[in-house]
Amino acid sequence: MKNINRNKKPYLRKFLKRLKKNQTGAAMVEMAFVVPVISLAAIGTLEVGMTMLSTTMLEGAISEASRSGMTGYVAEGQTREAYINDLLRERTFGMIDLTNLVIQQTVYDSFGSVGLPEPFTDSNGDEIYDAGVETYTDMNCNDTWDAEVGTSGVGGPGQVVLYEVIYDANFMTGYFSKMVGDADGKIRLTASTVIQNEPYGIPAPGCVPTEKI
Repeated sequence: MKNINRNKKPYLRKFLKRLKKNQTGAAMVEMAFVVPVISLAAIGTLEVGMTMLSTTMLEGAISEASRSGMTGYVAEGQTREAYINDLLRERTFGMIDLTNLVIQQTVYDSFGSVGLPEPFTDSNGDEIYDAGVETYTDMNCNDTWDAEVGTSGVGGPGQVVLYEVIYDANFMTGYFSKMVGDADGKIRLTASTVIQNEPYGIPAPGCVPTEKI
């Protein structure tokens, strides 16, 4: 029995040496490690590229729409709002899923009022408006305090308009939608610009700010 064991050991050592030197199939093993990494990097590059392309198209579209809006141009048979919205959709060349696209226009009296709330008397210093207790200045004449002083619309001659586009983009692959997407597997892209309409006509009578409670 001892002789048999002694004979097996040299054979086992020779087998292990041959196995160590044998490179057959090594390329396949290496590819098994490398291919997933390369594939993930390639898909990631495509995802980032599509996101950047979508953002660029949104920025170009809203810039074009704002330039048309500021002149007061209206296509025959359309309202200004409908014309601007159609223009935004056309400038995205069918690359944008319109069901996930939200277009907003907000009108202000000046650039300085963009994004600001209506002023109020903060009597208790908590920086929160207390309805029915603290007075406020009704800047848009809607008889209520607003955290956003602007009103929806494309504005009239000389008014300031904030154009915003919000787009919930889909990813091409489920992997990235789960990794960097929101609860619905999408990524939110936004583009905005602020312009002042040209004095293309006689401005409509504006709102006279009044103090209310």
